[in-house]
Amino acid sequence: MTQIRNSPVLGADGRPCQVEQSEAPRYRSHPAWMASRHWETAETTRLNEAHWTWARDNAINQWLTEHLSTLRARSIYESRQNGMVAGVIRTHADDVVGPDGPTLQIQSDDDKYNEAAEQVWRDWFSAPTMRPNLSGAALLKSWIFNLWRCGEFLARISTDPDADGPVAMRLHPVHPRRLATPADLTGDPNTVMGIRFDALGRPATYYIADAAMNGQAVMSLSSQPWPADLIVHEFLVDEEDQCRGFPWLTPGLSPAADLRDYDDQVLDAARQQADHAILLKSTHPDAPFWNAPESTTVQRRQIIMNPPGWEAQFSPPTQPPVTYESYRGERQREIGRPVSMPLMMIRLDASNHSYASARFDGQCYDRGTMGTQSWLSGTERSYGTLNRLVNVVLAEARFAVPALRRRPAKVNNEWTWPVRKHVDPSKEATGEAIGLQNLTVSFSDALAARGKNLETHVAKLKRELKIFQDAELPIPGEWIKNPSALLAMLAKETAQETGETDGQPVTQGA
Repeated sequence: MTQIRNSPVLGADGRPCQVEQSEAPRYRSHPAWMASRHWETAETTRLNEAHWTWARDNAINQWLTEHLSTLRARSIYESRQNGMVAGVIRTHADDVVGPDGPTLQIQSDDDKYNEAAEQVWRDWFSAPTMRPNLSGAALLKSWIFNLWRCGEFLARISTDPDADGPVAMRLHPVHPRRLATPADLTGDPNTVMGIRFDALGRPATYYIADAAMNGQAVMSLSSQPWPADLIVHEFLVDEEDQCRGFPWLTPGLSPAADLRDYDDQVLDAARQQADHAILLKSTHPDAPFWNAPESTTVQRRQIIMNPPGWEAQFSPPTQPPVTYESYRGERQREIGRPVSMPLMMIRLDASNHSYASARFDGQCYDRGTMGTQSWLSGTERSYGTLNRLVNVVLAEARFAVPALRRRPAKVNNEWTWPVRKHVDPSKEATGEAIGLQNLTVSFSDALAARGKNLETHVAKLKRELKIFQDAELPIPGEWIKNPSALLAMLAKETAQETGETDGQPVTQGA
């Protein structure tokens, strides 16, 4: 129901206009008997209505359809214009991927199959795309960049007839903006943002627009359908039924933009104060009139004489304010918080941290990094993008590599990712030694924490041991247990070089 009230606006006849007003009040309050089933944060009042203006209980796909393109454009723009944002993204990509990417170790009961599979994967991962100069580590880093700027990464599984090696399958990276619904499928309820889903909600077909490579156009109106089993499309699922990802930089866009504007304003205020640092003020009412312009140029390192009755007044500098650095730090935390990156990593500065605080902040970040790594590669209990690519690569390689033709009944892919060094290596090594001593930490886990795997480490030790034995030198580990053996060995070598001996036998170290 509605009621008629007079408006303060006058009509053509000079009388107040009559408007309809709903009987429902603008701000609704609940009766006292509903207090036990009432949330105060659900109230809309004069003081909070502006903050919750855009809060809507809409499906995430509707939200993505309306705002994804804008968020993607702003994230890309900010990552290219803001040095702090660009550094955060690159630091995170370096920490997740490392210099060479993860190492694959195949676990099965067939050693020949394991060695052949690992070799095939290493050869393919050295150049997994159509471009031979793009390594697997570089591809993974570009995927991390896309997750920050676009919220997803996309690639097509294709065949390169000119590829070297037993596997001709290659990945063709595609920018997510090219994933769009064709014009003739706009009204199809099963096609959302370039992806057609089957009756069970699984992706069936991807529609990728043709890109122009001449720089004159970004995208053409035509698109090609690709089956889902030939598409690599990954994003972090934030809500059920979600079909596309949104940029990881989304929560940090406002702080990053505010900080850049704030820095410009502080710098402009500081320049204004510097330009008006000296003012001439007359303190004597009978001072002679100074026929001079309102401003003048004053050179540095000179003594300036003021006219009689005039004194110089200096404006104290107040910009940047005292809280300038702390305020910037609190806003910068919001940029790295989506990936648990602490402020010392964002600024690359741990000067205000103790060992305990730096280690704690680093552990939180390391847990987040390990989660991203496991999500990319997969584990024994999860699929993962890299696990899927391993299966595709080995399935094709079995036709050219005899050792891969018979797949063992149980095959497990173990990934070893690079890890960051500890804040205090000596303390971490002491804790690791205690864990190995009381068998709470296995040797494989200790090596994995250092970014190594057992087979590679043992092979290096065997090779080094042979070199030391051929040189008749004591094993490095024995130097600490028996330093006299090393001294005797050095004395023997010195005597042989100089030809001087005391006639006493020299004990050779083990």
